[in-house]
Amino acid sequence: MKKFIIGITVFLLAIQSCDVLDVDPRQKYSETTTYVSIKNLDLYVKGFYGIFYANSDINVSSSCLMDDGATDLVKYSWYNVTGGAMNKFFYQTNYVTPESNFRSNWDDLYTRIRQLNEYFYDLGQGRANGLDKELLAIRTAEVRFMRAFAYQELVIRHGGVILRIDEDQIDDQNQRSKARSSEADCWNFIVNEYEKAAQGLPKEWKDSAEGNNVGRLTKGAAYGMKARAALYAKRWQDAIDACDEVEKLATEGYYQLLPGTTQADYLKIFTTNNNKELILPVYYQKEKKQHSYDLYFCPPYDHVAIGIPDQIGTAAAPTDEYASSFDINVSGAWQAFNWNNLSTYTSGPWASRDPRFYSSILYNGATWKGRTLELYKDGNDGYMDFTTASSQDNVHKSTTGYLFRKFMKNDVSINFTSILSDQYWIEMRYAEIILIRSEAYARLNNFGKAYENLRTIRSRVGLPDLTQQNSWDNYLKDLSKERICELGLEGHRYFDLIRWEIAVQTLNNSRLHGIKIGQSGSNFTYTRVECDTQDRYFPQKYTIFPIPYTEIKNNTLCEQNELWK
Repeated sequence: MKKFIIGITVFLLAIQSCDVLDVDPRQKYSETTTYVSIKNLDLYVKGFYGIFYANSDINVSSSCLMDDGATDLVKYSWYNVTGGAMNKFFYQTNYVTPESNFRSNWDDLYTRIRQLNEYFYDLGQGRANGLDKELLAIRTAEVRFMRAFAYQELVIRHGGVILRIDEDQIDDQNQRSKARSSEADCWNFIVNEYEKAAQGLPKEWKDSAEGNNVGRLTKGAAYGMKARAALYAKRWQDAIDACDEVEKLATEGYYQLLPGTTQADYLKIFTTNNNKELILPVYYQKEKKQHSYDLYFCPPYDHVAIGIPDQIGTAAAPTDEYASSFDINVSGAWQAFNWNNLSTYTSGPWASRDPRFYSSILYNGATWKGRTLELYKDGNDGYMDFTTASSQDNVHKSTTGYLFRKFMKNDVSINFTSILSDQYWIEMRYAEIILIRSEAYARLNNFGKAYENLRTIRSRVGLPDLTQQNSWDNYLKDLSKERICELGLEGHRYFDLIRWEIAVQTLNNSRLHGIKIGQSGSNFTYTRVECDTQDRYFPQKYTIFPIPYTEIKNNTLCEQNELWK
């Protein structure tokens, strides 16, 4: 039986001093060596943490794929090159098929599930019997969490999947046919696994003789992900109960909403390691575990300013749909932003916005790395109308008049080519818990509690209470806006649209918008323009991924999703 186990060498033992998880899993060693000590076992378990890196939107490759890139929040800049895949997805009618789905991570996740199952098989064979039972139980809870996470990533995309969870043998997708479980059964398994993990995980980790434990899974992460899973599963009370467990930990001092009434305060959520809003962060480390988020999405003049022009940069940008979701304060009163009211904004469109705006989006005139951004034609950062022409591919200018701020590193000393990025990804934070609880209460028609939780989110940034709505459809308008402003670019919007069953009406036959800025001296004009050259295509079948053709072919008991038959 082939084993996927990380090697213990003198070099890998030194990794214990690093601040990141996901040690190199490519080397192999025997299960006898794996289970000889907790220190060795930790190396094995840390290798599984690669699942969080592989599924974090900050860890982009040349395709520049992000889950929010498949929504109304993001517009990609090119068409004919690898980074233009998402534009092809929306413009071509058969860009996704069972034979070819650039957004599916099916094979990778099942490979990881097999590796995780090997751990449980080894326990059943008694290979860890010599280890401290309490410490072993914690590592088992970590592995159980990661297997639940792998299945959750599959189910939110494909619906019901094949549950290969036999712990008495290695249940391998390459070895035998097996039918898909229903989506409800899959969610039951996932929710129950998170509960088991929560029972075994610590409230916090401290560094020890066994190594650095920054970023390892905790009880709060398990309850938080259980809450998210229960929400997706439409188990509203279970979602509330799991959120309440996280809140108990918050009252004990483990979590909090960071103060955010100023943009500088709110930005700390994304720039301060180990801050108390983080429930499931994914940490990177310079020159050891890095990513290319800045390389692909930084303002284009960042590279020119340090003498290396024509690098990547601005492969995608926020849309005006995203930017205009943030309220504006006019004469002391907060109101929805609207370009039709520009004449009443005496300080211009960028002043006095919701503080979350400034931590999410860069705009013309914003200060960035000691300079002023120029997002207009012939400005240093530039602007271009989107086209599908190959002449525009790899031209580094915004097609929306905006740039990303969230998750960008404001460090003028780094060129992000020879040394890449090390800022962390946020898989879950405390604000999401409050939004989950709000939504679950609304689903139970308890709109008072639902708005009480929205009030908590808004008051943190100094925004007033919303008028309570007492129907789901009206409440959803408020919730959707709050989730955009709070969680935009954190990988939630696409799945929100799917589970709210409004993806087709939001994305199909639509065109995204940007702001084209005219400049004359110190004066600017603003024109809201379409940044699509044709209507977007998002039919009903796109609300669920097809089961890959290779799975259907090789697994005789596996049936295709109905919309893809």
